[in-house]
Amino acid sequence: MSKQAKITSVKAIDTFRAAVVQFRSRTMRGVSGVYQDVRRMQHWVESEQPLVWRQRIRKAQAALDNARSDLERARISRPNDTAQMFFEQRKAMERARAKQREAEERLELLKKWSRRIDHQSNLLRAGLQPLTNMLEADMELLVARLNVLTKHLDSYLKLPTPPADFDAWAREMGETISPFSRGTEIDESEESTEDDEPATETPEPAEDDTP
Repeated sequence: MSKQAKITSVKAIDTFRAAVVQFRSRTMRGVSGVYQDVRRMQHWVESEQPLVWRQRIRKAQAALDNARSDLERARISRPNDTAQMFFEQRKAMERARAKQREAEERLELLKKWSRRIDHQSNLLRAGLQPLTNMLEADMELLVARLNVLTKHLDSYLKLPTPPADFDAWAREMGETISPFSRGTEIDESEESTEDDEPATETPEPAEDDTP
C-alpha cells in the first residue's frame, strides 16, 4: 500500500452528525405542530362551533316563542287596537327570527367547512408523508451510520503512526526478507533433490565353483 489515509480528527463528522440530529428534531417538531394545528381546527369546526350555534338556535327559538306570546297577549288585552299598535311585539318577533336564521345558516356553513377541512387535511398528510418517512427512517439510519464511522475512525487513529517515507520502508522490509526467502527455497530444493535420488546397491562378488 503506497498511500495512507491522512486523518487527524473526526470532529467534522461529529459536528455534521450533531447538525443532522438537530435538523431532524426541529423538522419533526414542525411537522408535528402542523398536524396539531390541523387537528385543533377540525375539532373547533366539527365539535366546538356546532355546539355554540345549536345553543344559539335554541335561544333564538325561545326568544321567538316569547315574542309571539307577547303579541298574542297584547291582542287579547287590547282587541280594539290596530295592527300598528303592536309594533314593538312584531319587531321583537322579527329580531328573534333573524337570529334563528343566522344561527341555522352558520350551522350549515360549519358542515360544509368540516367536509372541506377533512379533504384538505388528507391532502396535507399525503404531501408530508415522504418528509415524515425521511425523518423517521432515513435520517435515523444516517445518524447511526455516522456513529459507526466515527468509531471506526477513532480506532484507526489509535493505531501506531506509520513511517514518514512509507514506500522506502516497504522496500527496505522487502529486501531484508527476500534473501532469507530465497535461501530457504534453495535448501528445501536441495533436500528434495537428495531425497529423490535412487539408492545404488554394490554387487557382491560371485563365488568360484572350480575345485
